[in-house]
Amino acid sequence: MVISVDGMGATFYAAPAPGMRIPNIRRLMEGGSYAEGVEGVYPTVTYPAHTTLVTGRPPAEHGVYTNLSSREPGKNAGDWFWFSSAIKVPTLWDEARRAHLSTASVAWPVTVGASIDWDIPEIWDAQKGEVADPLYVAKYMNPLVALELAALGAPEPGSDTDVDRTRLAVYLLKSHKPNLLLVHFETLDMAEHASGPESPKAMATLERIDEHIGEVLATVKEAGLESTTDVFIVSDHGFLPIDRDIAPNVLLAKAGLLAVGNPGKGTVFTVSNGGSFFVYWPEGQDLRAAVDAALKPLRDQGLVWSVLDRQALKDLGADPGAQMALDAPDGSSLSGRLSGELIERLGPRGTHGFLPFRQGLESSFIAWGPGIKPGANLHRIRMTSIGPTILRALGIDDPKFGDDPPLQGVFK
Repeated sequence: MVISVDGMGATFYAAPAPGMRIPNIRRLMEGGSYAEGVEGVYPTVTYPAHTTLVTGRPPAEHGVYTNLSSREPGKNAGDWFWFSSAIKVPTLWDEARRAHLSTASVAWPVTVGASIDWDIPEIWDAQKGEVADPLYVAKYMNPLVALELAALGAPEPGSDTDVDRTRLAVYLLKSHKPNLLLVHFETLDMAEHASGPESPKAMATLERIDEHIGEVLATVKEAGLESTTDVFIVSDHGFLPIDRDIAPNVLLAKAGLLAVGNPGKGTVFTVSNGGSFFVYWPEGQDLRAAVDAALKPLRDQGLVWSVLDRQALKDLGADPGAQMALDAPDGSSLSGRLSGELIERLGPRGTHGFLPFRQGLESSFIAWGPGIKPGANLHRIRMTSIGPTILRALGIDDPKFGDDPPLQGVFK
């Protein structure tokens, strides 16, 4: 069983704040193996990272480069990488199917159309925004799964999405006992974006998620699965606090380079990842000097932490189509805003998307169960090693899966 707590930095459990009550996560950590930090992928955002967790490969190899699936102007700019057909390499569910093991998923990113036996994907209507809509999600389920869940009944009015995801995970465990279950909790990420990573709201949200994890673990025990179930608690990225928004697009638009909002004139397209900002232009055109000149005010005013060229992005395993990227300075996000001032002040908030080795961006890894060695501190690991480790826990040996070998130190 793999539970992802979106936005849970490793410090939440490795160095918890005084008074933080996460007994279930702490019990798994203390009775199992864990990492003090996981170095993720670039950009440190949800969909590329979750795809790395189930493939063991970076974005350049697995094909899910950012959250947004469209990096071309005018092509469904609000759509995300919802569909599993975007993934170019084998996944954990592909490997499980080949081994004749059953699989289930609750809101795991990039699983629409996946070869998962009981798949409840994460998707929403881009016209309405990121709002929970069970009927819309049902359109993208296997019809038999949708019919089965309809009998389960609607979510409680006013409940947050993680309450419903817990309910679905409990149902799948009781009804189907899948060999592999993937669950994605999202409300911590939402709280950290709204209030910052160390805010009381974020702490309270993680405490509620810990209760959800406890409910799922209790179901594992009640279903008679505890003696045969290894549990992995993971996350996609950490968070950094921010209080200002910087808009590189304002400068690119002023220079006449921006494709969006400047039809027929601009040739540059951009994608904001919060803590980073990717810039694209057509192959065969050398626009680096023009883009550098347009963005010079950012460098002059210390409004960029790093500028990455194409070779640096290749070394990081990032989007092969991006020509360059900007990484935001501390306390700042790089937005896709097209107008207004170059810098706008914000209230205390949080974001991610920065380079994965920046302090605070470390994600999580805890392993616990009958096959897991207790008390092993792995210190710092790479996210690409997690998928092969989960595969090994499933009893599948495929040396071609992922870029890194399994973390053998977690196993008894």
